Amino acid sequence: MLAVTGTFIAFFLWAGHATHAAFTPGFIISDLDFTDTSPTAKDVQSFLGRHSGVLATIPVMDQNGSTVRLSDALVQIGQLFRISPKVLLTTMQKEQSVIDDPTPSQRQLDWAMGYSVCDSCGGVGDVLFSKGLYNQIYYAAKQYRNYIDNAKSWRSKMVGGTYTICDTYKSSNCQQVTLQNQGTVNLYLYTPYIHGNQLFYNIYSSWFSKVYPDGTLLRVGTSGGIWLIQDGMRWAFQNRAAFITRYGNFSKVIQTTADTIEAYPRGPNITLPNYSLVQTPDGNTYLLSGDQKRLIASQAVFQLLGFNPQEVIQVSATDLQGYLDGVTISNADAYPAGALVKVKENGGITWIEQGIWYPIIDRSIIQSRFPGRSYNVVISLSELQKYQKGPALTLRDGELVRLKGDLGVYVISNGQRRAITSRKLFDALGYKMKNVIVISPQVAALHPVGDSINTVTN
Repeated sequence: MLAVTGTFIAFFLWAGHATHAAFTPGFIISDLDFTDTSPTAKDVQSFLGRHSGVLATIPVMDQNGSTVRLSDALVQIGQLFRISPKVLLTTMQKEQSVIDDPTPSQRQLDWAMGYSVCDSCGGVGDVLFSKGLYNQIYYAAKQYRNYIDNAKSWRSKMVGGTYTICDTYKSSNCQQVTLQNQGTVNLYLYTPYIHGNQLFYNIYSSWFSKVYPDGTLLRVGTSGGIWLIQDGMRWAFQNRAAFITRYGNFSKVIQTTADTIEAYPRGPNITLPNYSLVQTPDGNTYLLSGDQKRLIASQAVFQLLGFNPQEVIQVSATDLQGYLDGVTISNADAYPAGALVKVKENGGITWIEQGIWYPIIDRSIIQSRFPGRSYNVVISLSELQKYQKGPALTLRDGELVRLKGDLGVYVISNGQRRAITSRKLFDALGYKMKNVIVISPQVAALHPVGDSINTVTN
């Protein structure tokens, strides 16, 4: 259980992978990602604006003669043929670099998807019916759908087949590639060379891959808003107090790109400070603790707890969206707000909350879960035994750890230790060695080993 995966022993010596990790020619994109039509026109418009900005303002004429925004056209065509707008955007960049070019030429726009372009005949063989930005997107998406719907008819490339594929159409550098899924087959049917599809992979990965495990804190630059990655979504901290009461300082916030953050669907906002007292329109008063809202059973309990009525914040039901219903607070003597407690006889620190005491087996857990805090209550062992014993507290999700005497670094995600398999990957994800906590085997044992993080697309 405590064994470190062998692939990570040489963490500081790894030198083989590019920033986007190993490109696997036989599996470039999942079928689900290839056909994901969830992005909205607003999402695509925002994406275009973050890049060159030129394509965000270029109008296109659809096949009905109506003028529409490019973002609307991408989404409409994507939904028509059930091809992801992300795939269409990536194809445009791969073929003509038009997304990031601040001054694209007319030819770049006219042949943006590279559809029906003759690479070997200097444009003489280009098929003119597909010329134009809208037409390029339309016919490329239609062709991708054709590959999927008529997979058995495209015998030159099929799922499970092994083929000799070269770097480029002029290259003699070729390799045997077994195509593992339909999304990958589609890409090779469209561009039958390794180099072009590796370029597609690198672009797609840098723009759209969901790279971070739950518990990660992200921001764009050094002063942008902070997001918590949780349940595969991005949760926005709406103010400093909401963040500081949970994390203490900003040292573990990772700088990344807007594209990386925007790739996650948006979850609830985090507006209220931790341990806030709030009251909803129905008159119920709650104590917020972590991701839970805990009902205070009565006004009498509220008064016995010594809370100040002036500290109660009036909120709406929407403000509490995302909070789970916790245990009702009905006993004023059971540390309903939680407390770090020192035991006189042995000096041990424990956490007591709502009548349950949770062992803390190492100070690294205090460092992780209660940054900047120390015990504020001292009790005897006999007093502690009045409370029910709960499970030992674990490290917070998103924490970076390594075991004493080992170079392997893990990230805690959903309570598991997930190995980060190379130093280059560690750096690519924006992690910092100063944030790695050294833990004991006993702490490691609280966190079973999960799947390794092998690529930034994991």
